[in-house]
Amino acid sequence: MSWHIVSDTSCDLFTLEGVTDIAFSTVPFTIRVGDTEYIDDDNISVEEMLTANETHSESAQTACPSPEDWRVCFEKPGSVIAFTISSALSGSYNSACTAKTMVLEEDPEKEIIVIDSKATGPETVLIIRKACELIHQGKDAREIERELNETARKTHIVFALCSYRNLIKAGRVNRLIGFIAGHLGFWGIGIGSEEGEIDIRGKARGQKGMIRFLLEEIQKVGLAGKSIVISHCQNEEAAGELKKRLTEAFRDITVTILPTRGLDSYYAERHGLIVGF
Repeated sequence: MSWHIVSDTSCDLFTLEGVTDIAFSTVPFTIRVGDTEYIDDDNISVEEMLTANETHSESAQTACPSPEDWRVCFEKPGSVIAFTISSALSGSYNSACTAKTMVLEEDPEKEIIVIDSKATGPETVLIIRKACELIHQGKDAREIERELNETARKTHIVFALCSYRNLIKAGRVNRLIGFIAGHLGFWGIGIGSEEGEIDIRGKARGQKGMIRFLLEEIQKVGLAGKSIVISHCQNEEAAGELKKRLTEAFRDITVTILPTRGLDSYYAERHGLIVGF
C-alpha cells in the first residue's frame, strides 16, 4: 500500500527528511499585505513578506487553503493522511474535511485521514513523524488515525514572541497582554491549550530570560517523547542556545531546529520561537 502525507504550510516542512517511501506535499496558506499576495510555497521570500508587513500601515490578512486545493492533493495515488493547523485558529481543517467529502463521493474506497493537529509548526512535525512511524509498522488506516489523534492530545507547544502585533490583529491574544509583552524588551511566553487555542503564561525580559522561561515551562509540562522540534523566525542563535539548554536538562533527546515557513513567520514575527515537545 502506498501512502501520501499532505499538510498545510503551518507545518514548516518542505520534505520528509530521511523518508523516501512516503509521498509528501504541502498546501499553501496565503498572506496578503496591501496589494501583494504572498503564497506560502517554495518560492516565498519570508524576509520580503516580514518587511512589507512591518512597514505597511494596513493590517495583513491570511487565507487558508481552499477545499479545491486540498482535493487536488487527495486525488493523487495512495492512501492519504492530511494534517492541518489547529481548527481553533483557522478554517484549514474544515476545508480539508470538505475536500475529503468531495473525493469520497467520487471514490468511496479511497482512504483519507484528516488530523486536526490542535497546534502549528513544530508540534505538527512531531505528529507527522509519528505518522511515518506507524506507516512503517504496517498499521491500518483506522489504527493510524486513532494513534495520531492520541499523539496530538499528548504533545505540546510553547512559544516565545517579542511582538504580538499580528496575533492581536487576528484576535488571537488580548490586546493589553500583547502590548505589555511587546514593549520594554519583554518577550511574551505562551502555550497551546488542549483546545488548540493560545494561552499566555507570562513574560520574560531579554533573550536569556526568555530561554530560561521556555526551559522552565517545558520542564513543568513534561516531554511527551524523546524528540523536540524548535521552529524559529530568523533567530537561529536563540534556537541553538535553547537546544543546548534542553540537551543539558533532558537525557537522550533529539532536538531539531527548523526555520519557520511563511505562515508561522507571519504569526511568530521576527525572532520568535515555537517549540513542539
